[in-house]
Amino acid sequence: MNGEIISSLDNPMIKEARSLNDKKFRRFYGKFLIDGEKLVYEAVCGAIEVDKIFVDAEKMSDFGYILERFDGKLVPVTKKVINSLSENVTPQGIIAEVIMRETVEFCPEKGQPILILDRIQDPGNLGTIIRTASATGFETIVLIDTADAYSPKVIRSSSGGILYLDIFRMSEKEIISYCEKEDISILVADMAGINVFKADGIGKNFALVIGNEGQGVSETFKERGRSISLPMKSQMESLNAGVSASVLMYILLGDNI
Repeated sequence: MNGEIISSLDNPMIKEARSLNDKKFRRFYGKFLIDGEKLVYEAVCGAIEVDKIFVDAEKMSDFGYILERFDGKLVPVTKKVINSLSENVTPQGIIAEVIMRETVEFCPEKGQPILILDRIQDPGNLGTIIRTASATGFETIVLIDTADAYSPKVIRSSSGGILYLDIFRMSEKEIISYCEKEDISILVADMAGINVFKADGIGKNFALVIGNEGQGVSETFKERGRSISLPMKSQMESLNAGVSASVLMYILLGDNI
């Protein structure tokens, strides 16, 4: 533990941590911040690699059960410093700087479903989808021109789900080529598709594609994949992307959850 309590917002360590609230610096350093007691506890219990923990020096005893599990760099700071790092309205007093998972090769486990997000832009939708993906057993998510998965709003919306998933940024061409090479069925969520409850022969080796909130899935995916839909009463035009993705994930994985 660093015995000194950091109070300056100009401290280099604090400035670097605060920069992680900006997407370009998250990518530069390969790290992001998780904010709050629940997320930090999950992280130190092994969900993801923790680089350092910033904690309000006045609340050290409150988080003792978390800190005793952590043998890395512990940084006691003032409440002012915690507030400068947090984007929450009422920070809880503990924030961790964690390492983005880096996978040398995109190589999902055979038979494990893949979730492909095609130009999802709303952070709330993205967080909801990540949260459900983690809950249903999807371990790999591919982002195509999608919002930053490590933004504070997405992390909050994911409710910790992001800590357990491998997330890759790929092009449409790359993921389609991979699926075709590995004989992975591409299932496209599209209102014009077949009722998912009547779609036979899906199997376990598939990739589910969820499209942009306004424009849906790209024409290329529709041409290369099999379109499925959720049945709805005629007066409803569509469901929110996060809701649609969540329902489809539960239906497709069924008893495997």
